[in-house]
Amino acid sequence: PLRRLRRFAFYCQVLLQVLIILTGNYNFFNALTIVLAFSLLDEEHVGRWLGRPKKRQGSAWPPSLGSVLATLLELSTYGLLLYWTVQYFGLEVNWDKKLLDSKVAFTYHEFMTWLRTVTLPLVGVAFLSLSWEILVAVYRCACVRGCFWKLWATLQGAIMATATVSLFAVSLVPFTYIDHESNGKLWPGIHQMFGAVERFQVVNSYGLFRRMTGVGGRPEVVLEGSYDGHSWTEIEFMYKPGNVSVAPAVVAPHQPRLDWQLWFAALGHHHGSPWFTALVLRLLQGQRDVIRLLQVDESRYPFSARPPTFLRAQLFKYWFTGPSEGSPGPAPWWRRQHVQEFFPTVSLGDPTLESLLSQHGLK
Repeated sequence: PLRRLRRFAFYCQVLLQVLIILTGNYNFFNALTIVLAFSLLDEEHVGRWLGRPKKRQGSAWPPSLGSVLATLLELSTYGLLLYWTVQYFGLEVNWDKKLLDSKVAFTYHEFMTWLRTVTLPLVGVAFLSLSWEILVAVYRCACVRGCFWKLWATLQGAIMATATVSLFAVSLVPFTYIDHESNGKLWPGIHQMFGAVERFQVVNSYGLFRRMTGVGGRPEVVLEGSYDGHSWTEIEFMYKPGNVSVAPAVVAPHQPRLDWQLWFAALGHHHGSPWFTALVLRLLQGQRDVIRLLQVDESRYPFSARPPTFLRAQLFKYWFTGPSEGSPGPAPWWRRQHVQEFFPTVSLGDPTLESLLSQHGLK
C-alpha cells in the first residue's frame, strides 16, 4: 500500500528488464514483465507522465502517526535491501582495479531453505494487502451519494472483489511451485479451483533456473548436411549462433521459435526433443515451409537446389571472444569447442531414422 515503495519496485524492475534486453535475447518476455510492472503505479503517477499532474494537498505538520510509521517502514525496507545485497552478493570495492566486485555468498541449499521460509509468509502479506484494498473499496462504495448509485457501486465492487479474490487464490498454486513443501500446505480447495481453470492458462508459474546456461560455455546444436557422407556443410540459422564470424542477432521482441527451441534441445539429449527428429526428416525431404524457418532467403540455405542426402547434428559450446583473441584483422565473435555428436548421421529410409520416428510416434 505504500506508494513510494511501489514506485521504487517499478523502476528497479524496469531497469533490470532494460539491462537484460540490452545484453541478451529473451524475446518478448522482458516486455511482458515491464507491462506487468505497470500495475505497481497509480493513476496520479501515470498522469504526471502524460502531462496531467493531479493537484495534491500540502503535507500536514506535524505529520500523523500513520505517516511517520509509513516513512519508518519505507526506510527500513531500503536499508534491509541494501544490507542483504551487500551481505549475500559479497559486494566489495576493488580500489586497485576501480571496480565493484561481487560474488554469490550463499549456497543452493541455503537459498532453498530461505525460499521455504518466506514463501507462505509472503502469501500472508499479499492476502493482508489485498484485504486492505478491498476494505478501502467497500468504504468508497459506502460514501457514494444516492441510493441507486450506492447500490450500483456496491454491485460493481462485489463483482470485482469476487473476481480478484478468486484470481488471487488460484494464483497461489503456481506461485508456490517454487517450493513444493509450501505448495502442499495450501488448502485443498485452492488446488481444486486451480485444476478447474488450469486449461485456460489464467495464471502461470514462476520458474527459476538453477544456474544460467552459458556460464561454462553456451551449448549449441549445429546441423550439417552432405551429399556423399564425407564432405559436410554446416546449415546456418537466421538467429542462433553458428558461424563464429557472424555477430549475434538482436531480435527482441520477436521470438524465433525454432532457434529458441534448439537452445533448449542443446541442454539435453535429442530424445528429450522428439520434434528434432521431425525437423531432420523434413529437411531431408526438402520441404520449403520448414526450410524457411531456418532461412527466409533460400539462397543462404546451402541445399536450396537439392535436399541433402545425409544429415547429422553436432553439439558445440560457444564463448564470446575477448579483445585480445583471434588473428590479425576482423576478430571472430565466437570461439567454440566440439563436445559430442548430438544426432547420428541419417538419410531417408535409414533404419535409425525410421526407428526414431516410430519411437516418437511421428510415423
